[in-house]
Amino acid sequence: MERKFKSLTTKKEVDLIPYLQQQFIDHEDIKIYVGTDSQSRGASTLYAVVIVLHYGNHGAHVLYSKELTKRVYDSFSRLWKEVEISIEISEYLRNSGIQKPEFIDIDFNPDPKYKSNAVLRASLGYIESMGYKPRFKPDGFAATYCADKICK
Repeated sequence: MERKFKSLTTKKEVDLIPYLQQQFIDHEDIKIYVGTDSQSRGASTLYAVVIVLHYGNHGAHVLYSKELTKRVYDSFSRLWKEVEISIEISEYLRNSGIQKPEFIDIDFNPDPKYKSNAVLRASLGYIESMGYKPRFKPDGFAATYCADKICK
């Protein structure tokens, strides 16, 4: 995989699969959450994808990757790309022998007055068809909150 991930706490790049394998050796109760957020500014769109490692009652650790692209003006396309990136990362983890994510968090609103609502139903269907459990507002906060902070 071409994406480079960094630890949020150290800002150092990690070799993703060996790093995660070691986390599972070092910690018993790990749940993984994946989420992506995006932000458009000027001529660019920034996508931030995070992998949250939740250690039961002992906190969490965040790994992240950023991708800067030419600005995506169409909000449906930009939001759909968030889902595609989260699926891509989840599939990479699963195909590499890492536990599949507990949830894929999406930052989409069930209220029709928000733009993200237009993508919500299609996203839920896509995520579930790939064998993952989606979470969305107000429940899908773990990974998307972190991704949002990285985008800003």
